Amino acid sequence: CLYISGVPGTGKTATVHEVIHSLEEGVDEGIVPSFKFVEINGMRLVDPYQCYSNIWKQLSGESTSATHASSQLDKYFSSGRKSKDLVVLLADELDLLCTKKQTVLYNLFDWPQRDKSGLVVLAVANTMDLPERVMINRVNSRLGSTRLTFQPYTFRQLQEIVESRLAGLNIFEGDALQLASRKVAAVSGDARRALNICRRATELAEERHREQHSASLVGLQDIEEAVKEMFTSPKIQAIRMASQNEQLFLKAILAENRRSGLEETTFEREMSHRLPQPALNCA
Repeated sequence: CLYISGVPGTGKTATVHEVIHSLEEGVDEGIVPSFKFVEINGMRLVDPYQCYSNIWKQLSGESTSATHASSQLDKYFSSGRKSKDLVVLLADELDLLCTKKQTVLYNLFDWPQRDKSGLVVLAVANTMDLPERVMINRVNSRLGSTRLTFQPYTFRQLQEIVESRLAGLNIFEGDALQLASRKVAAVSGDARRALNICRRATELAEERHREQHSASLVGLQDIEEAVKEMFTSPKIQAIRMASQNEQLFLKAILAENRRSGLEETTFEREMSHRLPQPALNCA
């Protein structure tokens, strides 16, 4: 098992896909043993247990219930394998596969430990210390210590990423790309956010050019306007205009997010942590 963590937009999933692509080319060239690549994403599952059905369908082509798929997978990675090919499983957005008893995570990390299972699990999550904060001991022990952490991009790295996407195009002023990269690096280091700012700045420049019937490069003014739009979105404005009680509730949700490492929570879970428990009267 390999646990890959890092803040959003640092290229975790993209890097895994690129490595898998390189390995598949190695298989075609006969220098890498053949393998089966299976991918699940917690964001695309209605329920964490649905991952069993998803994995089993990719392996066998059979659509079945989560309970039956779990049983089949348990046999498959124990003694029921007909193929000797390795199975490489990418579990993306692992944070969203957490359950009360952590059964899903336990199985995902237990299967590779079995003799001759032929399974390699690549677990990707946004939270660096998710195993320690969320996973119970029996799951954490299965995960082991093989981990890889992706650090946020620096402004120079962000600038290089954007420039690589613009290879052969001369549409930005030199200082404009640097400004966009520095703005994002100071907040999150998210490459996707830097690309979105540059995309929006290009749209704003095009609109201005049409109005003025002139042509020029995307400049600092366009970048500043794009950054302003991104950080003054309707959602952010709604939060700023929220009442004191509403803001306190949002802060409580944020505190729960940081405590648990999960990106989502429920109203019941939040209230159970914030409201005092009723005392039991003993006769």
